[in-house]
Amino acid sequence: MITPYLVFSGDCKDAMDFYRSVFPCGEPRILNYGDYMPEGSKTPPELLRTWVMHAEMTVCGTNIWFADEAMDVTRGDSVRLTATVSTGKEAASIFNALCEGGKVTLPATETFYSVFHAAVTDKFGVNWNVVAEEAPKREETR
Repeated sequence: MITPYLVFSGDCKDAMDFYRSVFPCGEPRILNYGDYMPEGSKTPPELLRTWVMHAEMTVCGTNIWFADEAMDVTRGDSVRLTATVSTGKEAASIFNALCEGGKVTLPATETFYSVFHAAVTDKFGVNWNVVAEEAPKREETR
């Protein structure tokens, strides 16, 4: 499955509100940076606390992902495609192929929601996220 991923620089919620006024849309699901901090991470700058870390909204029957990027986003360079596959192994294979002649923008990492999440701009300038549906194994605490 390929999911469109739209990124912004602090105005993601405004963009989502705009799209909701233009298209038939579902209620967005939003996670702000201030609501989640990975272990070992520093507290986000005050400005980022209200920015969107990840959001999903169905627009005209298509699930679209949204986020505010902490890095500068150039207008016209704000669309990413997310390839979601079943396993980390499959995700790594796709990611490695997309990296040939491309530029890694997020090295492969395990997250709280996936064993594999990475991003690359391919040799044609297309921005890709590659995500495995496979959940990370939780270590049991004793």
